Amino acid sequence: MIKDEGKDGDIDKIQYSTISWMNLLNIYIVLAYYETAKKSTKKTQTNKNKLSNQKFNNDFVKFQINEILAYHQSALHWNKNLFEERFTQTFEKALDSYDYIFNQTGVIIHSRDGLDKYLSKIREEFEEFKNISLKGSQSASKREALTSHKLEYLVDGLKATFSIENYLGGIYYLTPDEILFENNMYTIQESKNTSTASLPKLPDIQDGLFKLILFSNLDTLMLNGQEVLFVTKLKLTGNNVVASIVFPDASLEELEYFLEVNIKIFNTNQRAIIKKLALEAQNNQRLQIEVSNNF
Repeated sequence: MIKDEGKDGDIDKIQYSTISWMNLLNIYIVLAYYETAKKSTKKTQTNKNKLSNQKFNNDFVKFQINEILAYHQSALHWNKNLFEERFTQTFEKALDSYDYIFNQTGVIIHSRDGLDKYLSKIREEFEEFKNISLKGSQSASKREALTSHKLEYLVDGLKATFSIENYLGGIYYLTPDEILFENNMYTIQESKNTSTASLPKLPDIQDGLFKLILFSNLDTLMLNGQEVLFVTKLKLTGNNVVASIVFPDASLEELEYFLEVNIKIFNTNQRAIIKKLALEAQNNQRLQIEVSNNF
């Protein structure tokens, strides 16, 4: 629920948009809090208030997992009840636990005052959890739209912010990597690049696909009050790749040829991933996947 890395590090707390994502994907949420931690021993952090090796209260997690195993209703129903009935109690446990961690490690953590006020507002009216989280999510999305990170491989288009609602009551403020416009068609693109390998790592690919789930399943996309045509695209770039390929446009023969000319570039696992990506795009006609060189 909360992760405080120490006064000289970041502090994060669960957001309403995360719950919306999990409801959409029918994933059951388990609330947890960190029970123990150690002072960071990294050379660059020995003189800083930084925590490491944070561990959850396992019994608390296991209890909820057992409850879910015996639960006979949807993830949406479970998640709704979980947050309405246990969120504030678990949040306070997390705050108390960080006080304990401070006393045990001597690592100064972020001030509790602001989080106590946050918790107090939610206790008075749980709807405030949604309101506060969404305001933060919207602000973060706008900041992301104005920021181009050095490690991002942005060569095709511009950034934009999206406000998305679904029938489950989920609200999302998202910023894809790029927006392209060509032939009266908008392309919502997530881009993953590696400068050290021929294909981005599987977790990065999965992250890109996960972010495109909402976009590729949009019923309607509106721009300035007008409906526009759109597709979604995952662009994967790496070193020394010969030519490029786009799914689902590429035929089976073109896929085999692409793998053959890159036989010394992609290893066995990477070849298997590319074949699975071809199948993914084939099963979702609003999703395009490109594999190409990063030059």
